[in-house]
Amino acid sequence: MTRVVERPHLRSVEEEASTPVLLPSLYNKRGRLIVPPPLRGSHDILVRQNQVAERDGLDRIQSDDDLLAMRNGSLLVSLPASNALQVDERLPLNRRYCRPWTAQFLATLARAHYAHFHAPLQVNSAVRTVEFQQHLIHINGNAAPAEGDIASPHLTGQAIDIAKHGLSRTEIAWLRGYLLPLVQEGKVDVEEEFQQACFHISVYKRYLPATPDERNPGSPHHSETTALATALR
Repeated sequence: MTRVVERPHLRSVEEEASTPVLLPSLYNKRGRLIVPPPLRGSHDILVRQNQVAERDGLDRIQSDDDLLAMRNGSLLVSLPASNALQVDERLPLNRRYCRPWTAQFLATLARAHYAHFHAPLQVNSAVRTVEFQQHLIHINGNAAPAEGDIASPHLTGQAIDIAKHGLSRTEIAWLRGYLLPLVQEGKVDVEEEFQQACFHISVYKRYLPATPDERNPGSPHHSETTALATALR
């Protein structure tokens, strides 16, 4: 007899997008724009993105067939395109997907940005497969490996690229100020690309708000919730 595993409830994109966030201060007391330093990546960050993915039980997506199976199983969801968030028209339809918590992050970020600047952000890249990454390496010398401890986090569906092209200096300052606290909290990692003109962002599972059982690990339902989460990996 097949055992049916109930999926734990995740907040919808709409619920997450309506959650208030701490917005960055753009100007100092003299009215001058505050421009935080670039969020530069490092070898340690590349390694950490893969370590966190492994800790969270995220496998690299090998092929388009695997990608489709994950979509059908709701392990990947559509990018939350809206008036506040556009998707690069050059991005193939079957790669306009990401992990559910990454979609929630995008919806919240885009909504906050749009409320301030009345302009959309653009996603240039989302989920990729190992097959595609292996091809990309041959035509793009800057592409991350498809295997190993610094493999592209796009291969697990947790990473997205936000375009910098077309953003004003004020918008870039705002984005840096928005992202830095999330980096410090260990909820995301950011590599600000200058050659490719984008914010490369890995969003981790811990971005999701803690459930009541996670906040109270001694509760009678905590072990059951943990088991369900493990079963879904």
